[in-house]
Amino acid sequence: MRFSIASALLALPLLASASVETQDPLTQAKDTALHYYNLLTSYIPHYNTFHEAEAAAARAGGRNIDILSLSNWRSTLRGSVTAASKGPEEWWVLITGGNKTCWGHCDGVNKAFNETALLFKLDPTAPHLAYINCDHQPILCNSWAAGPPSLYIMEVTPEPAPVAIHIQGFNTSTVTAKDFVKIHATQSWKEKPLYGGVFHPFDGQIAKLGLGVPIGWVLWCFNILPNWLFMILISFASRGFM
Repeated sequence: MRFSIASALLALPLLASASVETQDPLTQAKDTALHYYNLLTSYIPHYNTFHEAEAAAARAGGRNIDILSLSNWRSTLRGSVTAASKGPEEWWVLITGGNKTCWGHCDGVNKAFNETALLFKLDPTAPHLAYINCDHQPILCNSWAAGPPSLYIMEVTPEPAPVAIHIQGFNTSTVTAKDFVKIHATQSWKEKPLYGGVFHPFDGQIAKLGLGVPIGWVLWCFNILPNWLFMILISFASRGFM
């Protein structure tokens, strides 16, 4: 009995090999191509697929929290104002992330921001609220050169008027909803210098040249490339110039 069981176990690799050999070469090629296609697409960001937890948090807020993506951020922000608007619309855009871009340190900020939406519910002077999750929208964050956690406070005006932006930072370990409410009540964000860098989402030189998305893709590629592969590419490029 022992001999027969051992013989059967030894025969298994041979049977598997025979099964592979008899498989149609075209089927093998299709399976291989599908494997690498799925592997490749798993790395590419899917901009219009929102994480369910994000959607639930946005719905739970008393004052709506818009989830911004590469495809809707401009229309959402600019769409809040018209030529007939009496003044700019104030937007608070929280730049947040998960384990990839915020190393798991943004949970407290996210919780405080969601609680702030409830507190702003009955305040007619409260700003519009939105957030960008850089784990899910890496190209958008790269095109703004924005990193979590930070708050972009914008005074959005009708096109082609410029958009004033002040950037507010946070201590991720201590921030609460009261901190957000205090910022709004005291308007302390106006004491922050106006942001005027080349990566300004509306008025920066990169945005004016339409290079935000291409640069976002380039930076994303650099971020996912292993260091050794990056050095090899630099080596090949340097040889090409010699």
